[in-house]
Amino acid sequence: MVNTSTVLNVKIDPELKKKAQMVAKELGLPMSIVVSASLREFTNTRSITISDSPRLRPEVETELLAMSKKARAGKLDDDYSPAFSDIEKSFTWLNAK
Repeated sequence: MVNTSTVLNVKIDPELKKKAQMVAKELGLPMSIVVSASLREFTNTRSITISDSPRLRPEVETELLAMSKKARAGKLDDDYSPAFSDIEKSFTWLNAK
């Protein structure tokens, strides 16, 4: 089997292209591999996921869940803001940090 390739021309948002190129470079991948992998997944699953809700990076989600658990247990460190009923008290607390 001869390995041939073809050119695919698509119009995309310039900022999206720039961000995708940066991520691909960080991972050491050429953009052609990124696009091919995406198209391969699309053809294999016959589906595409489109969502308007942002997703947190897994490490951020893990940290927020841990903080939430600590807060419910009343065990937050002094670096975390307490609840304030007065905005002036919140500014006083922030300025003390």
